[in-house]
Amino acid sequence: MTLKELTERLAAAGIEDAAFDAAQLICHACAVSRAALMCDRDKNYDSPLLESLAMRREQGEPLQYILGEWEFMGLRIKVGPECLIPRADTEVLAQFAIDNLPRGGRFADLCTGSGCIAAAVLVFRQDVSGAAAELYPETLEIARENAEALHVSERLELICADVTHDCLTGEFDMIVANPPYIAASEMPKLSREVMHEPRAALTDGGGGLSVIKSIIDIYPARLRQGGTLAVEIGWRQGQAVSEYAEGRGLKARVLKDGGGRDRVVCMQAK
Repeated sequence: MTLKELTERLAAAGIEDAAFDAAQLICHACAVSRAALMCDRDKNYDSPLLESLAMRREQGEPLQYILGEWEFMGLRIKVGPECLIPRADTEVLAQFAIDNLPRGGRFADLCTGSGCIAAAVLVFRQDVSGAAAELYPETLEIARENAEALHVSERLELICADVTHDCLTGEFDMIVANPPYIAASEMPKLSREVMHEPRAALTDGGGGLSVIKSIIDIYPARLRQGGTLAVEIGWRQGQAVSEYAEGRGLKARVLKDGGGRDRVVCMQAK
């Protein structure tokens, strides 16, 4: 199967960026570099593994799960169907923590999933330590593996717990969270790739704000003086979340993502 043939197969299956995905699958299955692939586009790759991966992608399984890893903040993060796929939008939250944690600070990452946020903060801030909480043990195991692979596990406490109840001990300079925030009514509109991701990490089963509100209700009490609570939100939730925080005595400001959309609400005590 050539690059062109695989691209055409994926395109016929409705894959949006078929050429990119085809190249990624060939490089992964056949252990060929991207440069070598581009230099000989007509080469035929006869590989049972490639055929198997191609079929999975044709059926809508996310490329990231097929490859078993994805990039976040320039880091390779292990992913699987147990966790959300790291996205560029979430880098806004991670970068905020990296830029604003005080020297020697301590942070917590709620709904950690793959652990990509916590791991990135610890990689780029060698002076800080953190805790990461996740409800599902199999998902927390992915976070543990990522922390170990990136050599930050000694500075990260892993907690298997429901974040809608106070699951932390001690005080923190910053608490970040990427909770489920998609409304249940919006779920049928998502792409088939997204529907492969764990539903509980995408939606609260209601209007999309229940977990966010629980975090705002509970975790400011865990912040040190001057500390910050920063939560990723849906792009149309900035005003609602900010008003909820203000109603509970917090100052709120909204950070935009690369597309200019509301993405993170940062909150501090007034």
